[in-house]
Amino acid sequence: TPRQLEILRSAVPIIQERLVLLKDALPQLDFLFADDADLTVADDAFASLPDGAAEVLDAAVAALAEGPFDAEAIQAALREQIIEGLGLKPRVAFGPVRVAISGRKVSPPLFESMEILGRESSLERLRALRARL
Repeated sequence: TPRQLEILRSAVPIIQERLVLLKDALPQLDFLFADDADLTVADDAFASLPDGAAEVLDAAVAALAEGPFDAEAIQAALREQIIEGLGLKPRVAFGPVRVAISGRKVSPPLFESMEILGRESSLERLRALRARL
């Protein structure tokens, strides 16, 4: 579809360095093509969520509800709301967000992935994981 081509064109540059073979791209990008309601959170990713994950996800939703939605703005808003606001280290702060967005512990660059997904999908995924906690 046109939207899938748009996702692919936007996503390939952010994973290009990580690719050895072209077939390696799909496992890294499949979450970008999943419907929000169909995103599967890997068991190991869910198990890795820290005790304060619910608070992190609530803060992420609040940070991203308004304002610009490009990778730089997303990073700035999340840093302000979660790292500075909650006083967390980046790994702890962004881990739950990464799991919500991609369904796994490791993914392509988080902020760029969120930009590709768009505000509504990103917020939907954050809220969906929050509802599971």
